[in-house]
Formats: sequence, structure tokens, C-alpha cells
Amino acid sequence: MPNATTDSTTQQFLDIFDITNNFVIMKDGTTSIIIAVDAMNFGLLAEEEQDSIMYAYAGLLNSINYPIQIIIRSQTKDVTSYLKLLKDQESTTSDRSQQKRIQRYREFVGELIRERNVLDKKFFVVIPAAPVELGILTATSVLPGKGAMKITSIDRNIIIEKAKNLLESKRDHLIAQFARIGLYSRQLETQEIIQLFYLSYNPEAQEGQQIADSSSYTTPLVGAQIEGNNMNGALPTNEEAQQ
Repeated sequence: MPNATTDSTTQQFLDIFDITNNFVIMKDGTTSIIIAVDAMNFGLLAEEEQDSIMYAYAGLLNSINYPIQIIIRSQTKDVTSYLKLLKDQESTTSDRSQQKRIQRYREFVGELIRERNVLDKKFFVVIPAAPVELGILTATSVLPGKGAMKITSIDRNIIIEKAKNLLESKRDHLIAQFARIGLYSRQLETQEIIQLFYLSYNPEAQEGQQIADSSSYTTPLVGAQIEGNNMNGALPTNEEAQQ
């Protein structure tokens, strides 16, 4: 009898089937795009500006007739690369007084990060498309007694094409609405999505740590099948995405 501990892999416990063509494909067939949204310092705005922003945001929410997921991800600010840059500048500077100033500033930044626990916040909006919407899972597939349909039996290009037709107009609408508020937003590309999930599942990893480019991958992230009676849990919750 196979040993469940040794034969199992981490991938079996992830909801992700593949990340490709700037889309996230989940094990149940749900396909999503992720939009990164810049932040603004709302507290520094005048009262009239704050009211204007709130009215514009209310208009954005009222204009949406499809589900979205808002994710706020907090992580301790990683200044390792910045401190290394200062260290290099310090070692290459011939002026002794300039060298001392850079050293004091480098020590100040390092101490500030250690004492204040400075957090880096990033904001994302996920737009999902359910497998029924994509037309890859029919209503009869969820009836009792029906066998599970393997997602590997579905042409990935068909999933991506259907997702593009369904989601890109929604993406453009949201980006335009955020622009009205004064927020720049853009769709994450494949490598950025992989990096985002890697850091979410590995909170101890440093923000600047890079992983292999997705173009070098020869297989999907995980093998999966669509369970006919399980249509939930396609996306990670806010708690799972925040670290």
C-alpha cells in the first residue's frame, strides 16, 4: 500500500492547475486574471478630494455586475538590495567624509526597518470566470453519479481563448474606472503571477528573490481534475493571500 506521506506532493494541496498566458487556471476550471492597483495616500488629501474619491469608488462598485475579489497583501519591507547598493557605494567612494555619511545613512535605514517593522502593502483585484461561464463544464456534469471530468482532457488553448473573450472586456472596464479615481492599474503577466503566488505560499522568502522564468517550464504547475460536485474554493481567500 503506498505511503500517503511520502507519495503526496505539495502540489496536490494547491488549487492551481496552471498559470499561463497571463491567466490563472484553477483545478475546478475557474480561470482568472489579476490586476495590480497602485495605492494613494488618502489621509493627506483635502476633505473635498476625499469625498470625490469616495463618490468615484462608489460609482466603480455600482458599475460592476460580475464578481471580483479584492486582495491586500502585506509583507515586511525588504531593503536588502538597497542596503547592498549603499554598501557598494560606500566601498567605491574615495572621499572619506562622503564614505562616513553613506555609512551612517545605511546604518540608519537598517535600524529603522528593524525597529519599526515597515510593511509593504500591495493591492490586487481578481476577476474570475467560472467553468460554466467558460462553457467547459455543463450543468449536467454536477449531477450525482456523473464521473469527474479531467481538466487535462480540455485543450488549454480553448480555455484561454474563452477566458480572453469573457474577461478582457471586464479588465478594461475596471482599469478605466480605477483611472477615474486617479489610480493606475494593470494586468499582471504570467511571471509576475507566479512570483506573487510563490511569495504568498513562502512568506519567509525575500521580496526581491526571483524564480525561474516561466518560459523554461515544460509541464503545467500541477495535474488536476474537475470534480463534478465541487465548484467552490477556486480562488485563495484574502487570508490565504495576505502574509
